[in-house]
Amino acid sequence: MSDVQRLKEQLHQVSMEAKQAAGGLAGFKLRFTQHSQQVESLIAGTATGVDRDISEILDAAGKAVEQAAEALEIASAGCKSYADQI
Repeated sequence: MSDVQRLKEQLHQVSMEAKQAAGGLAGFKLRFTQHSQQVESLIAGTATGVDRDISEILDAAGKAVEQAAEALEIASAGCKSYADQI
């Protein structure tokens, strides 16, 4: 097997695994958002700064998970496209 063929196979493998990971993160993001919303509704209206802090932390974490899933989708598409071109 040539080096080019091995490279193509590796790129397709990375693409597939990145796509699967993105899907897993999307499912996690949904569950995380549901739990975060429940926490936020339970602490809504309280006057402490800690409550606002945890709400901001949960929001930031949710956004980071979403960005990670998007990055994996982009990586998956890029690897597949490159593999198909070589």
